[in-house]
Amino acid sequence: MNELKFALYAIKKNIQSSAELRTSFLMNVIGMALNNIAFIILWVFFVKSVGIIGGWTASDIIGMQGFLAISYGIVFSACGGLRKLADYVSSGSFDRFMLSPKNLLLRIATSAFGASALGDLTFGIVGLIAYAFLIHASVFQILLAIPLIIISTLVFFSAVVTVYSFSFFFVDANTVTTGLFELFMTPTLFHGGAFQGGMRFVYTFIIPSLLVGALPIEAIRNFTPDKIILLFTLSIFWFFLSINIFKYGVRKYESANFMTFGG
Repeated sequence: MNELKFALYAIKKNIQSSAELRTSFLMNVIGMALNNIAFIILWVFFVKSVGIIGGWTASDIIGMQGFLAISYGIVFSACGGLRKLADYVSSGSFDRFMLSPKNLLLRIATSAFGASALGDLTFGIVGLIAYAFLIHASVFQILLAIPLIIISTLVFFSAVVTVYSFSFFFVDANTVTTGLFELFMTPTLFHGGAFQGGMRFVYTFIIPSLLVGALPIEAIRNFTPDKIILLFTLSIFWFFLSINIFKYGVRKYESANFMTFGG
């Protein structure tokens, strides 16, 4: 509970700090939301031109982008420090986190706040509401979306921790982590109908891209208990795997010996 209170306090302070420059803060939020809307418009026109692929309609793509945007928004707003891990390690700034009595991963995650990610979060909420109206969602489907959002966010968080933990293993960490993140992120932007056979297996069990948006939408559209059990099991697996990879990376870390404790 003490760690949770610290995390919430750090997030609160990060938000207050970012909101001091109100115009910049609002422009970041609005700009990212508009960027996501443009992406949705592109997909809708694509479906209208090409037709339904793998049973996926334009409505399903809106819902999928909603899940993705919410998980992205939560992780990179509240836990924006994870994206700076490569810089912390290469500059030696990671030393100051190791001196903190708080949980190391939690301290790093809450060390920075991404204002633009709030635009993703806002867009994601609106997207899921729109999806519910478009498919005439039942009360059960609406309630089902809540645990699926938690699962989606947990998988996204786990993937981000895993990717940026590779900062401990490479000299050119920024290039490596950027490439790995794109490897994970790019498939999340494409609907589930685009992945069949071996590729679907890879992006479900080896790279958990489809767990963030595509599979939650399929679980809402055609609910079966085994789908929920699979998503829950894989999300827990990836969470504990990411924590262990991070801990292993920390053990590999060697101080840069810079004469500073600055950020």
